[in-house]
Amino acid sequence: MKRIYFQVLAIFLFSVAGFAQKGNNAIGAGGDMGFPTGQFGDEFKPGVGMYAKGMLGVGKAGQVTFSSGYMAFKKRETWQGFSATLNQIPLLLGYRHNFNAFFVEPQLGYSIIGAKIITVEDETFTESDGIFIGAANIGYVFNKQIEISARYQTGGKNGTNLGLFGIRLGYNFSSGHSK
Repeated sequence: MKRIYFQVLAIFLFSVAGFAQKGNNAIGAGGDMGFPTGQFGDEFKPGVGMYAKGMLGVGKAGQVTFSSGYMAFKKRETWQGFSATLNQIPLLLGYRHNFNAFFVEPQLGYSIIGAKIITVEDETFTESDGIFIGAANIGYVFNKQIEISARYQTGGKNGTNLGLFGIRLGYNFSSGHSK
């Protein structure tokens, strides 16, 4: 299943690159803050992290994007002396449409989820899994470099949803225009 997913992703990227006209290529990086929603928000505190994003210009106003990052969330309360941390590493493919400095960006992808539990006796247990996720991102770019954005990201497995509302502040390094 994972192999098919990556083959479809590669075909999509090569197809988009083949149809690319003049567009702006950029690399972005910055800080990320996530506010869990629903049951996830009931159990975990807001998380902080970092992200990196590649943007391939297609047309005059579009960019195909690939973003990844890392965000960690701590459990709100300890349970019988146990503490827990949950972390996410999203791998998202999207399309950003720019309206001058304002943009919208739907994204789809996969998130690697890790959990770390520490017991009263300081024993540590770790577990990892993955989920498919989707996100809707909107934002504004100041001076063609400083970006602020907000997104809703959701995904789940076996009836558990890890939805969050996120805020990002970052810097975009333009690598010029594609031909």
